[in-house]
Amino acid sequence: MTFTLQVLICTTLSRLSAVQSVLLPPLTDVSYLVSCQGVPDSTAFVPPFSRPDVTFFTMPEFGLSRNRNAALLHSSADFLLLCDDDERLCKQTVLGIVSDFLAHPEWDIIQYQFSGGGKRYPSTYVSSVELALSRLVARSVCFDERFGLGSPYLACGEEDVFVADARRRGFAFGYIPRVVCTVANAGTGSAFLANPRVQRSKGAVFCLTRGAVYAYCKCFREALGWMLRRGVNPIPLLRNMFWGIRYVRS
Repeated sequence: MTFTLQVLICTTLSRLSAVQSVLLPPLTDVSYLVSCQGVPDSTAFVPPFSRPDVTFFTMPEFGLSRNRNAALLHSSADFLLLCDDDERLCKQTVLGIVSDFLAHPEWDIIQYQFSGGGKRYPSTYVSSVELALSRLVARSVCFDERFGLGSPYLACGEEDVFVADARRRGFAFGYIPRVVCTVANAGTGSAFLANPRVQRSKGAVFCLTRGAVYAYCKCFREALGWMLRRGVNPIPLLRNMFWGIRYVRS
C-alpha cells in the first residue's frame, strides 16, 4: 500500500509569488496544497505556478489560523506537513516523513526542527512549520482562530494550543530531531517584550494548555524573571498576560 504526503502552504495574495521558492522538484507521492487568503480581482487570474502536484484555492477570510484550518479541510493525503510561504524545505526530511510515521505507528503528530529564526532545541514550545500530522488529526482537531497572525488580540501560540487539543483528544505526539525546513525570520513569539499581543498570547496559551491556576502562577514567574534578568517593569507584562487568561476564559 502506498501512502502519500501533502505539504500545506499557507499564504496571502500579496505573497503568492513567494510560494514558487517553497516548492521542491516533483517527488513521488508528495504533493502541495496552497491555501491563499484574498480573492483575485480578475476571473482570469492564474497562480504563478502550474504543476500537476500543486492544488490551489483562495479564501476571502483573513487570519493565519483560519488559513491553516482551510488547508486542513481541503487536504487529501495520508500525512500532512504544515508550511509557510517563507520556508525552504529540506528534501531528505520531507521524503522521510511517511517512513517516520510508518516506523512510529503510535504517533499521530511528529515535531521536527527548523533552522533559522534563532530557535534552540530542545524547546518548550512548538512551531507550526515543524509539525507533520496524520489525516485523522486533520479531520478531528482545528486551530483556535482566536490565536495567530491576523487575529484581533492574540498574535501567536496557535500551534501550542493545537497540540494540546490534539493530546486531550487522545492523539500521540512524537519528536524527531531532524531539520525539515529553513525559515527566513524569527517567529512572532520572539517579540514578547515589544508586543502586547504576544504577551496576551502567552497568558492565554498557559491557560488553555495547563489551566488557569498554573497560568497565573507561570505569568508571575515569567514577569519576575524578566525583571531580574533585564530590569523590565513587570506590571505591564502581568497586565497583558492576565488579560489573555481572562480573554480565553470568558
